[in-house]
Amino acid sequence: MLKSTYHGDLPVDMSTLVVDEITLVGSRCGPFAPALRLLESGLVDPAPLITARYALADGEAAFVRAVEPGVLKVLLKP
Repeated sequence: MLKSTYHGDLPVDMSTLVVDEITLVGSRCGPFAPALRLLESGLVDPAPLITARYALADGEAAFVRAVEPGVLKVLLKP
């Protein structure tokens, strides 16, 4: 998954994608205002997307967990 917006040219060597047969899916920001209204109204509940919560002091363990298969979101809290 590639999520970003770039201004200008971005030199990228795509040979690794081809040779290693990597699938790349792009993601772009959508309209924030409607999404925020849905969250505010309670029509969309983001809680099921959160797999785990970690204290900031346990940040290294959080990153280890975040790359496990099936994990959607890992939150760090102070």
